[in-house]
Amino acid sequence: MKHLFFWGGVLLTAAVAMTSCNEEKATGYSGTNKIYLTAAENNAVITESVTTPLEVEVTLTSSVETATTLNFRLEDDTQELLHLEGNPVTIAAGEKSATLQVVSNAKNLLIESTYITLGIDAAQVPEGMELAEALRIRVNPDPAVPELTEKQKALLAGYQEKYGVDLTAFLGVMKCTTTLNIPGGGMTNDFATPDTRKITGQTVITLSEESTADMPVLKMTDNPMGLTEYLYWVFRQNTIDDDEWWNSTDEENASPSNQYLMKTIDWTPTSNETFNVTLDGIKCLNVSASGADLDILGEAKAYEGTDYETVYSPVVPFEYTFSAWTRQKKLLDAGNAEMMEAYIQGGTAEPSNYLFSYSVDEDGYGNGNWLESKGHIDFKEGKMTFQFVMDHYYAYDYTVVNVTYKK
Repeated sequence: MKHLFFWGGVLLTAAVAMTSCNEEKATGYSGTNKIYLTAAENNAVITESVTTPLEVEVTLTSSVETATTLNFRLEDDTQELLHLEGNPVTIAAGEKSATLQVVSNAKNLLIESTYITLGIDAAQVPEGMELAEALRIRVNPDPAVPELTEKQKALLAGYQEKYGVDLTAFLGVMKCTTTLNIPGGGMTNDFATPDTRKITGQTVITLSEESTADMPVLKMTDNPMGLTEYLYWVFRQNTIDDDEWWNSTDEENASPSNQYLMKTIDWTPTSNETFNVTLDGIKCLNVSASGADLDILGEAKAYEGTDYETVYSPVVPFEYTFSAWTRQKKLLDAGNAEMMEAYIQGGTAEPSNYLFSYSVDEDGYGNGNWLESKGHIDFKEGKMTFQFVMDHYYAYDYTVVNVTYKK
């Protein structure tokens, strides 16, 4: 099992962390007072045309003795797409948290998603404090809703006649609530602690080209299952943002193939990249006037030198487009021998190499944190629900995902 070689270090790290915590309880915290930024509902996403503020919580490691002012700023916002409200932030004496808002200027300039970083003016940070990590905010243009073709319209009319259902109510932009139960126990600090996350978002859904007269098939063309940003975060923590292993500069842990990859395609933690996800092949089974079962499993694809081949199957078959991987794949396709050697040695920017490490049709970890991956449409209630499990390269168990769409 590819995860096991990490565990000696992980157990040692856990033991040291427990000792450290006990010492802090006994002596009181005296280290750097770190500043943490957290988006409301763990969903740092703004749609450019929507001016509803994104609430950001500012939290310190420990409370301040006197009122403290922190001045935040938007970095790389060359088009001035966003602005801050409630900034500078003042944290009252005896407190350790406050909030500010990030708001769209509704310029409607974007044709594709971009990322803008919420950082801090380091020169004005009080002594003994530092920003733990900047907050990366995804700014989306209005979602592009695919226009139905005449063939799709005919299929939908056929389903209405045959099954007495109106599938158009579940097409277009649909709001969703996604809950993730994350097991903890992973191989790096980012995945060590169990957590529950609730994400609210929206997904663009259309009728898939795989649909037949007897079986409707759905395709999620934007933010499938409300998970695009979470999947990107997991992917980054498995790669470019992981300074424990993947992007380590420590001589013992540093990977020459990863360092070569980053240098050659100019991929860094701060490089401006695009990451998008789709999900096709959601099959509607046992369709009736009251509902339908949804089969969401399919084949995972990964680059194998010349073409895409099945690696792990079945999984929930999200498909990823990522700008850094596009640059690497171009070199691989051109026959670049050095890049191919780096790829063979594990130096890859391909998201599917890290996300969904094992098949999900059975409990591949054997820890009991597994459930059947499936979905259901309730036409009477106007609700579509999904449950499935997912993992990643640094995981040591499945994350359980539940998603609800309502008309």
